[in-house]
Amino acid sequence: MVKRSDEAIDSTDHPWSLRVRGLSNLEERVYSGKHAFSVGRQASFTDEDPHPSAVEYLLGALGGDLVSGFQKEAAKRGVKIDATELVISGRLENPMVFLGVIGAGGGAGLGAIVATLYVGAEADEPTLEEIWRATLTTSPLANTLGHSVSLTLSLQVTP
Repeated sequence: MVKRSDEAIDSTDHPWSLRVRGLSNLEERVYSGKHAFSVGRQASFTDEDPHPSAVEYLLGALGGDLVSGFQKEAAKRGVKIDATELVISGRLENPMVFLGVIGAGGGAGLGAIVATLYVGAEADEPTLEEIWRATLTTSPLANTLGHSVSLTLSLQVTP
């Protein structure tokens, strides 16, 4: 059992359950507990869409997981973090498959994800690298995605 605030959480068997309601071809509404958010297209090649695409949410979720995990690991070690910023990008294996181009080969999924976490902290580089390794070891999303897509996840210490 994990204790969080005044509630006990059984962390050994905690399924996440969400509902997704289709509203239009440009928006689905996701409901998770007390939260709700809109998701746009599966993947989009424009910045003009009214909502982030599912691919953008996936990349954002991985980025949030890594930044949050790094901050958690640093706090466990008593390391003060001055600033963090993660830059992340992903590429579809073959966008033509996603677009339905006849004869296109390969897959429609992400072929590679590259992310760099920039960190300014009151700690030496070896300590921050140790925190980064612990972050990657305990990251639910990096460990899940690492089985299906090429992940290049790096740390850059900033002055």
